[in-house]
Order: sequence, then structure tokens, then C-alpha cells
Amino acid sequence: MADIYEIKRVCADATWDALVHKAIGATPFSTSAWLHCAATATPGEIQRLGVYRNNRLIAGLAGLARKRSGLYRLETPELTPHTGLLLAPVQSKGPAKAEAEQHRVCELLIEYIEQNYDHVFAVHPPAITDMRPFIWRGWDTRLRYTYQMDLSDLDALFERVERRTRTVIRKAEKLGYALEQTDDVALFRKLYETLYPDGRLPVAATVAERFVAAVLAAGLGRAYTIASPAGEIASIVVFVDGPDTSYAWAAGADPALNNTGATSALYWQYFTTAEKKRFDFVGANIPAIAFFKRGFGGDLVPYYVSEGYKSTWVKRAISARRALRG
Repeated sequence: MADIYEIKRVCADATWDALVHKAIGATPFSTSAWLHCAATATPGEIQRLGVYRNNRLIAGLAGLARKRSGLYRLETPELTPHTGLLLAPVQSKGPAKAEAEQHRVCELLIEYIEQNYDHVFAVHPPAITDMRPFIWRGWDTRLRYTYQMDLSDLDALFERVERRTRTVIRKAEKLGYALEQTDDVALFRKLYETLYPDGRLPVAATVAERFVAAVLAAGLGRAYTIASPAGEIASIVVFVDGPDTSYAWAAGADPALNNTGATSALYWQYFTTAEKKRFDFVGANIPAIAFFKRGFGGDLVPYYVSEGYKSTWVKRAISARRALRG
């Protein structure tokens, strides 16, 4: 008897999280708890698309849906690293069966999405590496990068850290800069805005502040500052923990204290206290940021963004709007 596949929205948090718990591509950013935080901070309705085979949930894709500029969109929320494709593991002796199942799942999702949304923007986790079903359907697919590292042997990791980074870590520690946990959301916003003196914030400060507040209140993340003995706070980072990986999620800093090396020391001191044995810097796609993160000796890891449109007209309209914004 042939398998029966269907796409349905997953309404129950427990049902969705059971998939996230076992799925290839699972990160804390796909969980129901995270999506609820995102919906608190940014406009949109949580929508979780589930692929069922014989009434069993085997794959999914989540995001926030909203109507913007006259177009109905499903998007990975702002300040959310990944909510892309999730795949239940396939038991087989070789890779062909799993590949065929992923392609079948993607074809069904793409067909459903193109029928129900004008525009979709999905950031996939690094574990999802086969973008061919999206490419073959004419979707735009772009490559992004992050740095990941193993924290299980800090002595070995420190040997991989670039000399320039080791030097500034030691400088900051000689100056007495020390790590401290905080729940001061107003401080986060202040340093987040200070980090961009030209006012060109990647995400609006009000959105970032609400998101950080929701994540801290839900117990999904922890914020740390690094300060001098005189109380000068150089930077703040919010870290989010998954089952085996810690993620550097959101940050702010005072550029006037860049020459102290304190921000590098913040990360290194966090590594020495982290409970997880893996670390993800969550993006290295802007030259200056990539240069800073590269200094810690992590492995460069690719991940993908896929973007689909209901029609050629919609694609042209969105492209024209982006061109006007520069």
C-alpha cells in the first residue's frame, strides 16, 4: 500500500517539540518556546508546517506569518538564527533512502508554500545541506557562514586561537575585566544601540529589547557582561543553550572600550564556565565580524537561506523594493 503524505499546520506545542527533539536540523531556535518569544517581540503569527506520512509527523518548517506591503509572508523571525527545514531521521543502510525522503518532503512543502504564501524566507540550520529541491523549483538560495568550536578541551582550543586574539584576552584580564551574569535588559538595549553609532541597527532597538526580555524571562538564554574593576561595562552578550551547543545570540558593546580587549575576554571567560561542549558564534557574514570571530580558532561552517515567491511578479516587486532601499 502506498504511503500517504499530507501537509498540515501543527497547532500543539508538544507535537511540534517532539519533532524538534529528534530532528536533523534541530536547534533551540525551532522550539515552540522560542517561537512564542519571537511572536512576543516581532509582528506575526506562529505557523508550523508539518509533513505527515501515514499520519506520522516526519518533517516541518516554522516561522512567523504576516501581511506586509500587501504580501502574505512566512519568514524566519528577526533575530532568529534558524527556523528552516527539520527532518526526522530515516533508518536505512545507505544515504539514498534518506535523500529521496528529504526531496519528497521538500517538494510537498514547496508546493504548499507557493499555494499559500506570496513570499517565504527561511534560514536553515547547518545540518541541512541539500538545497537542490529549492534550487530546482527556482527559489533563490544563498550561502552563509558561522564559526563553531569544540569546548571540551580549552587548552587545545587556546592553541588554535590566533595570536592577536590571545594577546587582547590577556590584556583585558591583566586590566581586571571580569565576567558577570546580568538580567538588565535596559543595559542590553543601551549597549546594543551604542554598538551602532550611525544608528543603522540591523534590528530595531525596541524589537531587540523585547526579544531579549522574553528570552531571559522564559529561561532560554543568559546574559553576561564584562566590566573593569572600576565598573566600566565594555560589552554584553546573550547566550542560548541547546542540548549540546551554546549559541552567541545577541550582543551590544561600547566601541570606546574596544582597545581593552574586553569583548574577546568575555567570550573566553564564558567558554571556561560553559556547560555545553560545543559553541556556535551564530553568523560570520560581515567582514569585520567574521575577522573578530575567526580569531577564536573555530571551524568555518556553511548554512543556507532559501527564498521563494508565489510568482515572478512578486519576486520582481520585492527585488525592486530592496533596490530602492539600497
